[in-house]
Amino acid sequence: MVSYGCEDASWCDKYRLSLGGCGSEEGGLTVFDFSEIENVPEEDWIHAQHSERQEISERDDHLIKAERAGYEKGHEVHRRMPVIRLQSGYDMPKIGLGTWKAERGEVRNAVHSALKCGYRHIDCASVYQNEDEVGDAIHYVTSRMLVDRKDLFICSKVWNTDHSAKRVREACMASLRALKVDYLDLYLIHWPVTGNVGDTVQPPIRETWEAMESLVRDGLVRSIGVSNFSSKKLHDILSYCTVKPSVCQVEVHPYHRNDELLSWCRDHGIHVTAFSPLGSPDSESIFPRKVPAVLMQDPRVKRVAEHTSKNVGQVLIRWALQHGTSVIPKSTNPSRISGNLDVLDWELPPWEYNLLSGMAFQMRMVNGGMWLNPKGPYRTMKDLWDEEESKEEEDVLAGFSSEDLYFPSTDTKSDFKVVNVPCTKLSSGYEIPLVGIGTWKAEKGEVRDAVYSALKCGYRHIDCASVYQNEDEVGDAIHYVTSRMLVDRKDLFICSKVWNTDHSAKRVREACMASLRALKVDYLDLYLIHWPVTGNVGDTVQPPIRETWEAMESLVRDGLVRSIGVSNFSSKKLHDILSYCTVKPSVCQVEVHPYHRNDELLSWCRDHGIHVTAFSPLGSPDSESIFPRKVPAVLMQDPRVKRVAEHTSKNVGQVLIRWALQHGTSVIPKSTNPSRISGNLDVLDWELPPWEYNLLSGMAFQMRMVNGGMWLNPKGPYRTMKDLWDQEDAYIMTEEEYQQDLENALQEQKISHPIPLESSESSESSMQDSDEDYQSAKGSAPNSATSSPMPSKSQSVGRDINWGAKLGNWFSKK
Repeated sequence: MVSYGCEDASWCDKYRLSLGGCGSEEGGLTVFDFSEIENVPEEDWIHAQHSERQEISERDDHLIKAERAGYEKGHEVHRRMPVIRLQSGYDMPKIGLGTWKAERGEVRNAVHSALKCGYRHIDCASVYQNEDEVGDAIHYVTSRMLVDRKDLFICSKVWNTDHSAKRVREACMASLRALKVDYLDLYLIHWPVTGNVGDTVQPPIRETWEAMESLVRDGLVRSIGVSNFSSKKLHDILSYCTVKPSVCQVEVHPYHRNDELLSWCRDHGIHVTAFSPLGSPDSESIFPRKVPAVLMQDPRVKRVAEHTSKNVGQVLIRWALQHGTSVIPKSTNPSRISGNLDVLDWELPPWEYNLLSGMAFQMRMVNGGMWLNPKGPYRTMKDLWDEEESKEEEDVLAGFSSEDLYFPSTDTKSDFKVVNVPCTKLSSGYEIPLVGIGTWKAEKGEVRDAVYSALKCGYRHIDCASVYQNEDEVGDAIHYVTSRMLVDRKDLFICSKVWNTDHSAKRVREACMASLRALKVDYLDLYLIHWPVTGNVGDTVQPPIRETWEAMESLVRDGLVRSIGVSNFSSKKLHDILSYCTVKPSVCQVEVHPYHRNDELLSWCRDHGIHVTAFSPLGSPDSESIFPRKVPAVLMQDPRVKRVAEHTSKNVGQVLIRWALQHGTSVIPKSTNPSRISGNLDVLDWELPPWEYNLLSGMAFQMRMVNGGMWLNPKGPYRTMKDLWDQEDAYIMTEEEYQQDLENALQEQKISHPIPLESSESSESSMQDSDEDYQSAKGSAPNSATSSPMPSKSQSVGRDINWGAKLGNWFSKK
């Protein structure tokens, strides 16, 4: 038996156990050992048990007092919390903690943290499957008198499967048991849905509502209401109810203001609680939708947050309060839970509130689409939401103008530089700018701004592809600048590519039309076959390349495309096209850089009047996760490249772009960093002197980085790299051979030996993002490029590899 002290009585000494380091004089811990004494007197047992109970009680009192002190701040917040008087006569705190999507194992601590911070309104539902943990936290604080039950406002909801009179009561009792409370402050019908088929909801809503009223009469529930109901469905309840709905809980945020419902509820004395006040960004897997923007990333919301020195979540919660609702943001992060309460002692000024209240884009995120059933009772969204002017999702997206969201309205035509980027004339008769911006691996949310920055800097050549999954954002930037006459469409050169799964004649046209819609243009300047691959098995590519090419030619005849070409094709495959084409390939877009000069293909294309565009001009250091390979060196860290950059006072990227131009190609470097986008154009008014150009053009190490290895299949048509590229695989140097080649080259150029190259392993970790590579390059990137004539060189084109390998198996997906 253990006691945390002992009365000053003689009986203690007979049983006290001496523990080294645990003396009662220091720690107050006393251990009674009754095992060594036979026939312990009953009064000694009674003394010991009494002592233990007394000291445990004193210890618990001390701990509880200390814990109560930790709730003082929360009590102060609770006293300042605004409330709304419901028509049931009870007060409801305007800010609560939501528990939807709060994972089991997290929600108990989340609710406890919330109660300690000052939350008293907790929103629950049986279908969230976490009410028992919520109940643990509630019971803990109420049983220890840390928070009074009378100060709490606990809401739960009856689920779709429990709408019959009997099951409504059973569901309520189950929630009471789980939440460990005697009554609910608010009980809601979760959805006007039961899952039946037929023309009407069964059991009818009236049966459910009357069962809810009986819970109020029996004292199990204080207030009742609904969730996800329309004003029409609420109006039906008002026609027969004896207890009016106190609350309607619905989705409300600046992207779905729900103004008509709020106005109707206000007129009928029904309070509205806003769920998903942050725009429900994490519910897309539950409610699939096409959303052109994310509320928490909206530049207007960010601007207001910056101006008010608050975070985005606080701005949106404050907006909801000023919009006339209570609000139940969900979080399980203690700091965010606390931070979400920092909305009580400040307001959004009128212009900021109006800015957030005036967004033209409106879309219901929690749309209930899973409840639609062609057999009824809800066959369409209009049936579910009773919105006469309900729009289909496509109409909503068509009315969305991301331009107002993302681009500065103050820019004028004078802000867009006119840079005389040299061009070369293609065999189609049209001209292609020799420097463009690539968009492969440019993430959604970044590429829109990147393309806009590029157009401001003077780029007019934009390289895209449907598989990059960002053409819609590229199109936003293009449409913004052309519709406002900041840049003329005729001055732009826009390239896209048909993906491997779209090679049939029918799908080539469909894919082209999809790209035109995404890019928001009437024609493409260049359309390429992305790879000579379709994913079929067998000895030959099916559909055959000829079918694909002839479909491409029809796009030219119909004015949808001005020039056509290929990407990642060999000279042999190009020769096959030349044998039957009526419209010659204008461009071949392939990998070209000093570690893969591709000289034979460039020479062949030059001889046949096909321009080559170089993709991955910096050596594609960030594609190794997509195209696994063993590389003894990284191009941007090669001492020869660094030495040339130092000698020319340029950065490594500029040196490699300039080399590509002098090597006879156009070039499409990718970046999303505005300063690097601008710096990549500073390659027009200077040249690499012959010895530097020759140094970079004479590297013995040659390797295709974007090797297309994922397309190889033992069942064909490409079983080996030779099948795919129509040439023997290049010999791959060892690191020792590479170092020897490096030393020889530097000695021949009479350059002092530089610092040894980093190992490929260390290089790999430092080269995951090509933008980062610029940081280690010497020299600065000027903000603008001046125009000057380019030396006359032959033409050629090449382009980035597919993004599909990283995203998964596109063939099975399609």
